[in-house]
Amino acid sequence: MTALEIMQYWGYPSELHEVTTEDGYILSLFRIPHGRFSNAKYSCSRPPILLVHGVGIGAAEFILNLPESTPAFILADAGFDVFLLNHRGTTYSRRHETMKTSDNKYWEFSIDELVKFDAPAAIDKVLEVSGANGTYWVGHSQGTAVGYMTLAERPEYNGKVKALFQLTPTGTGGYVKGVNKVILFLYKAVHPILDFCRQAFGAHEVSFNLRALFQPFVQLCKATFPTQSCTLDRKWLLGPSTRATNESRVPVYRAHAKLSTSSWNVLHWAQMASRRRVQHFDYSPAENITPLAYDYSFITVPVYHFWSGDDWISTREDVEQTSMRMLRREVVKGSFEIAGYNHADFALAQDCGEMVFKPIVKIVRSEEDGMCEQ
Repeated sequence: MTALEIMQYWGYPSELHEVTTEDGYILSLFRIPHGRFSNAKYSCSRPPILLVHGVGIGAAEFILNLPESTPAFILADAGFDVFLLNHRGTTYSRRHETMKTSDNKYWEFSIDELVKFDAPAAIDKVLEVSGANGTYWVGHSQGTAVGYMTLAERPEYNGKVKALFQLTPTGTGGYVKGVNKVILFLYKAVHPILDFCRQAFGAHEVSFNLRALFQPFVQLCKATFPTQSCTLDRKWLLGPSTRATNESRVPVYRAHAKLSTSSWNVLHWAQMASRRRVQHFDYSPAENITPLAYDYSFITVPVYHFWSGDDWISTREDVEQTSMRMLRREVVKGSFEIAGYNHADFALAQDCGEMVFKPIVKIVRSEEDGMCEQ
């Protein structure tokens, strides 16, 4: 089933809105205007909330479980007007006004373009459709970085975003563990070759199934770091988890496990991780010019962090050494450590409603008068 079909299967109203960015990409923005047991005629307030996904996976990550443990459905049933962004190049956002995905130029984008074009266009569309004067932002993985960077690069959007709820707040990716450490080590070893190939051949699509892609790195990890746990179970990439997998949903996870993004997007993350700096993409490495850093001091909205010491991608060290150091102390209003969660659990754990989204609902209710109960 498609993402919209999943929403409809569980009885949720669903809408598809097209968002055209300033540089011509046509994005799909999903909307769930209210919960299963309510309707649009209620006179109460439904604040909009925008969910922003991780690298390449698209908005489907927020709708893959049963309703009581699915982020988008939990928020819709709690009285929110829910919007889900699909960044350029992902499964549901592969159109452009003049280019096709078979054109290399289509794939000439990094995180910078998601920040400069996708996020502002999506926020503006959310406000246009909902009629609200501000939206809440829930980012997961890369979605947290895009949230930070957008408000830093486009300070005027601090007036359009009411708060950032950052699930696995990702700084540079430079403090990763497990198999990820091997990948980062290899990048550092071969990045001059990758830079040459990028300059010579341009950008292209990077599309893969996670399990197939990382199997060789697991073997290399075992040989290189014998004291580090290197397995292909739940902690092979994301970190150890104490949460049981809902086996009935595994076929659904696999059906939506294909990731698609630009090679430049991947290289941008590799660049920031290797340098441990939140920077713009180095489009011309041969010129040896240091890219400009993002300045998080421009962020003025309340920020709430949801993180785990068992996350091997957005690690405790990354949160402490990057996000917390770059943000002004007074904007960080809450920090929620969830023991036993790995990187994916913030969107997929069966108890994410209780551990993650119930606190978010409580925080927003304290700020919103007359908010709908369902």
